[in-house]
Amino acid sequence: MNGRNDAQAQGHGRVYQASGDQHIVEHHHHGQDWSGPASVRRPAVSRLPLVLRDRTETMERLRAAVAPGVGDHVYVLHGLGGCGKTAVACTVFQHATDEMGRLGLWVNASDPTSLRAGMLAVAADRGATDSELSGARGGLRPAADLVWKYLESSDQPWLLVMDNADDPAILRDGGWLRTSPAGTVIVTSRQAAPHWWPGADLLHVGVLPRDDAAMVLRDLAPHAGTVEDAAEVADRLGRLPLALTLAGGFLSHQVIDPWTLVDYRQKLDGVAGVDHVSLIDQGSVLVGGRDSRHLISRTWQLSLEALDARGLPEAGSLLRLLACWAGDPLPLSLLSGLDLGAMISAQRVESALRGLLDQSLTELVPGTVRSLRTHGVLLDSVAQSTPAE
Repeated sequence: MNGRNDAQAQGHGRVYQASGDQHIVEHHHHGQDWSGPASVRRPAVSRLPLVLRDRTETMERLRAAVAPGVGDHVYVLHGLGGCGKTAVACTVFQHATDEMGRLGLWVNASDPTSLRAGMLAVAADRGATDSELSGARGGLRPAADLVWKYLESSDQPWLLVMDNADDPAILRDGGWLRTSPAGTVIVTSRQAAPHWWPGADLLHVGVLPRDDAAMVLRDLAPHAGTVEDAAEVADRLGRLPLALTLAGGFLSHQVIDPWTLVDYRQKLDGVAGVDHVSLIDQGSVLVGGRDSRHLISRTWQLSLEALDARGLPEAGSLLRLLACWAGDPLPLSLLSGLDLGAMISAQRVESALRGLLDQSLTELVPGTVRSLRTHGVLLDSVAQSTPAE
């Protein structure tokens, strides 16, 4: 003994030096470094639809998919942002849990972090142990395998909804999207390209018929005008469910000087000083505040950001070009040989258009003249955000 001690501390450890006998007790408390969603047993939406209008054929397919004894299948609800894919999924979820006795599980699949956290919360709900979950979170065991092990051994038939899966590559990474005889999977996505969804049933969700669109406004603002007034406003909004919900929410929440549906239509038709896209967005208090998915002025930007991440920035330039025309069907021949120089070369027009089609930002129109159609409210919003040059 030479009276000298060498010591080294690592992490949260500490070194003590003392003379004589010492008795030291330390308690280390570490906060949890992982948190999942508050619940996977309820749809993670700000507002459930009052009534689901139209969607009759789609709902028949999905009700059959959650009937007793049915499973082992994936259904993909796809369409333009704001067309009500999540509303359809919510309605099926309620039917499955309230009337079919299924366990309902809801996961936000909009980004890798939310998807992983939600799916591990599903595993925990189905009985995964803390040690198994810790291993999956720490990368010591395959997370998706753990989740599907517990889904497949579930003692109760289930419906799993993967909402806002606009980037299917997130689901492919690690094999999050699978099937099991124990349950049914519903995915909502803007991505319409079939190659992303092998083996799944693709169900398109589009704009509403005129009468149903008018009833959405009447559901939310029943005293604002007649059915015909509501139908005329619905036409002006392109019968897009998000725009209808925002308009109805705006009209129903006015207190000081309430507008009628006729007043609202007049403002949309171009009253001086009124930005009609911003006017529509004023109803966002009813559907989730300033979340980009709930704003007409922003929801389409999410799709362009996804295309940009895939190496298709030209898709944004092409969409801005389309915004120079009306929402009526546009002959594809107008895009033949198109060359906008640095913004989009002739060689990239085809891939840019394919990207817009895949993200449901435009659609092909059947007929003798090959055409495409882009929603008018979307075009108005894009045109408004396009620099003058």
